[in-house]
Amino acid sequence: MRTVGIIAEYNPLHTGHEYHLQKAKETARADYAVVVLSPDYVQRGEPALFDKYTRAQMALLAGADLVLELPVCYAAGSAEYFAEGAATLLDCLHTVDALCFGAESDDADTFLAAASILLEEPDAFSQTLGAYLRQGATYPAARAEALATVCQEKHGSRDMRGFIASPNNILGTEYCKTLLKRNSPIRPLPVGRLGNGYNSFTLDGSYCSATALRFALSDGQITETLLSYIPQDCRKLFTEACRTPLVLEDFLPLLLQKLLSERSFSHILDISPELSDRICALRFSCIGKTYREIISLLGAKQITEARIRRALLHLILGIHSDTVESFRNDCTVYYAKILGFRKAAAPLLHEIKQKSSVPLISKNSHAERTLSDLGRSMWDLDLYASHLYRGIRSCKYKAAFKSEYEISPLISYTKESSM
Repeated sequence: MRTVGIIAEYNPLHTGHEYHLQKAKETARADYAVVVLSPDYVQRGEPALFDKYTRAQMALLAGADLVLELPVCYAAGSAEYFAEGAATLLDCLHTVDALCFGAESDDADTFLAAASILLEEPDAFSQTLGAYLRQGATYPAARAEALATVCQEKHGSRDMRGFIASPNNILGTEYCKTLLKRNSPIRPLPVGRLGNGYNSFTLDGSYCSATALRFALSDGQITETLLSYIPQDCRKLFTEACRTPLVLEDFLPLLLQKLLSERSFSHILDISPELSDRICALRFSCIGKTYREIISLLGAKQITEARIRRALLHLILGIHSDTVESFRNDCTVYYAKILGFRKAAAPLLHEIKQKSSVPLISKNSHAERTLSDLGRSMWDLDLYASHLYRGIRSCKYKAAFKSEYEISPLISYTKESSM
């Protein structure tokens, strides 16, 4: 039995993702594909357009065999945290042979070379990083330049600056760093990205970006052109989900409540003492502004907008820096929560149950009995984040609310139909 792992957000799932699922199985010669999926929040520091169960169901319809939930403390983190949580979860299953990810490059050796530098942090890297920070660069930009500089010195024939400039390549490098750090037997398997770029807003060509889909949906219209980028088997589910999407502005009242109720914010993940002081100084100026206007207001030369989005989401969800560091210094992940699986993947589930170093959770009510104190803390964060998302959606659309304890994993009996 061979299994390939995929780390995804599917926000929303489109034909490019379906291609990647098929290509991953083909390239890895895998019998099964395990997807680690972001929960109701994504790495951009925003709520997912559709809830995690809807996106998991679309993944199953597109060819995934098992969908597991990435803990929220990593899902909305930096590329380093996101990759560490997701790749660790796959490694803990002890059944995954390869990690397949979409990138601008399909050269695994380049990813591993860059990852080894990030892991070892040689003096040349640290010195170059410090120099760029002193020049006023943001930390991500300084880190990328330091990495490109050191990689170029070691591997002069490669265009490392072009390589590091891609968000997908950065994420792939972080996956490889985690695999190296854990001495994991999982081999990285980058697949060249097809179609428009990661941040493209254009619906054209054979494949589009998820960014383009979200942008196209912002006016509330579902066109034939838009639907052509959704896998055929997922279109009905996609159309239904488009009736109840959530966007960043839906969380504005919660953000204002947090901004006005806290005296300091430096205990929140991604909020430095300097950013905390800036928030304290400007929080009353945030009143009357949209969520996105608040992000712009809090912006500073050395802080990216993505960092601010993540910081504000962590504030809303109550994700503390010391809590996440406790997780990372201990087991990193404590469980593998099932969102859905194909009935035909029963042999895979059996093997995971036999080999995994973390419990495979199919019933939420059973989780607390199997987890350590830190594991329960991670679990509680996941439950709170999910209930908050579902609660906001229920209020916005006057829809019935279901708690996590009332929801069972999705079971897909064929690729074409699930229940």
